[in-house]
Amino acid sequence: MTVKILLIFGIVVGLYAIFNNIGGVFSAFQIKDSTLMTAKLLQSLLPVIAGAVIVWVSALNLYDLIKKEKNKN
Repeated sequence: MTVKILLIFGIVVGLYAIFNNIGGVFSAFQIKDSTLMTAKLLQSLLPVIAGAVIVWVSALNLYDLIKKEKNKN
């Protein structure tokens, strides 16, 4: 049960990272200087990618855990 709660918490944290930083990705394209645009894009895009990985891994592990429990019964 504790593992399920931690995996759900991982999904929530990952979604928070995605939605908290996705606006910065879109606003980076409004900057005219290409160096600053690249820096702002990377600054916002890296947490979005990390959040997506956290959501993917947590959801996959939660799915596998639920699937194993159903196969036991």
